[in-house]
Amino acid sequence: MASKLGKFYGIGVGVGDPENITVKAAKRLHEVDVIVLPEAKSGEGSTAFNIVKEYVKPEVEQLFLEFPMIRDVEARKVFRKNNADVISAELEKGKNVAFLTIGDPMTYSTYTYVLEHISDDVEVETIAGITSFNSIAARLNIPLMVGDEDLKIVSVSRKTDVHKEIENNENLVLMKISRDFERIKRAIIETGNKENIVIVSNCGKENEEIITDIENVESVHYFSTLILKKQGIDEWKRFLKA
Repeated sequence: MASKLGKFYGIGVGVGDPENITVKAAKRLHEVDVIVLPEAKSGEGSTAFNIVKEYVKPEVEQLFLEFPMIRDVEARKVFRKNNADVISAELEKGKNVAFLTIGDPMTYSTYTYVLEHISDDVEVETIAGITSFNSIAARLNIPLMVGDEDLKIVSVSRKTDVHKEIENNENLVLMKISRDFERIKRAIIETGNKENIVIVSNCGKENEEIITDIENVESVHYFSTLILKKQGIDEWKRFLKA
């Protein structure tokens, strides 16, 4: 008789504040046998684990897997498939495995690349997490959109036409802005929106930084998200932290 397969969980852990994970996530973290900790570089450590370490049982197995940020698309696919095979091997042993992801598992997450390779026979449960832009909006009391306004979320790449995105949307969230910050900064100033933005780096962490004066910033931390509201943020600035 074949052994029972373990269950695979994708768990969003938010962006920094351990109190911002869901009750369901906390329960599952205490129940699983293995937690997968993705790293951009081997030995780099896991921000996700630091957020949730108080919720995991002491004997849980920590499985660090490298997902390097390399330009070669095919090479990235190989890493993802190999890592999915490692996870599948644990599931085949009957272990329940949780893949931890910063923010939300279904929003620009490495988890989705692994999920593509998980067998149909495996039971999967994905537990939502708070994204960086949701967390920023709530922490700063700045609504992402009001009434009939639109909102677009953009993960910035070299192909992103920032001017066009600003022109076509009333509210804009730009993620991964450290990749090309100077170009983003220039587009915001040239479109007359320098007073309409807020940037938060390391949201919810001890070294959190809130930026509203983009002209005097030359670079930002990797964990930085920008919110642009064409209608302006002046009326909400009274809520911003000093």
